[in-house]
Amino acid sequence: MRTLTDQAVATARDQGPGAVAVKALRYPLKPFFVQGALRALQEGRRDIRSLQDLFAFVNSFNYRGISITSWQKRAEIVGLLRLVSQMEPRKVAEIGTATGGTLFMLTQVAAPDATIVSVDLPGGRFGGESSSLGGRYPGWRTRLYRGFARDDQTVHVIRANSHDLSTVEAVRTRLDGELEFLFIDGDHTYEGVKRDFELYSPLLRQGGLVAFHDIVPSGPGKHGDPGGVPLFWRELGGRHSVEAEYVDDWNWGSCGIGVVRL
Repeated sequence: MRTLTDQAVATARDQGPGAVAVKALRYPLKPFFVQGALRALQEGRRDIRSLQDLFAFVNSFNYRGISITSWQKRAEIVGLLRLVSQMEPRKVAEIGTATGGTLFMLTQVAAPDATIVSVDLPGGRFGGESSSLGGRYPGWRTRLYRGFARDDQTVHVIRANSHDLSTVEAVRTRLDGELEFLFIDGDHTYEGVKRDFELYSPLLRQGGLVAFHDIVPSGPGKHGDPGGVPLFWRELGGRHSVEAEYVDDWNWGSCGIGVVRL
């Protein structure tokens, strides 16, 4: 068993000048590794036997510095994926792509011929995984995300502000039909999540599901808004049928997934 001293030494070594130099050299090369990463993803997904396997695969995957870590807690996202897999939706939309982990998992539980659209802001360093401004990602990752599609699926990625009406129209056009499942995990301010819901929920068919990430209260100012997603979630529960709440720990200070049926 490692002692705390051993761990400190290992951390210093891993994050030392040598590691930083390797990362700096690797960043500009990442776009050239996308095809290899896609092959590794296709090979690895064959060994996935359960939703727990899927979560573990997503969060351990790393091909020459290209990762697809999901910003989710296992018990919560597995609960949501189980619900979505029962629906096997053919029209899916996600607001907030980030490093693509949740998007990859959605391709696994959606219908084999599903159309999946994911929206996030443009940005991120060339070769970087995401910026400090949220889930933004560099342009080269679009090819990676489109390659998540399995069987006869189509994955569309839109690098734009989800609050723009032109983005809503782009999502509508690419779906080419009524949305069945919507996952909102973008702007976490109260006004931001409210606008995403108001703009994209009309695209859903009657009985469609909308899921929200980060419904657990985090305290004032956590996401730049004293209410944020938790406040909007409480308000929404009074107007729509709550399908499920997947919360590992209400005292965690973040995370938690809520689902409503329209």
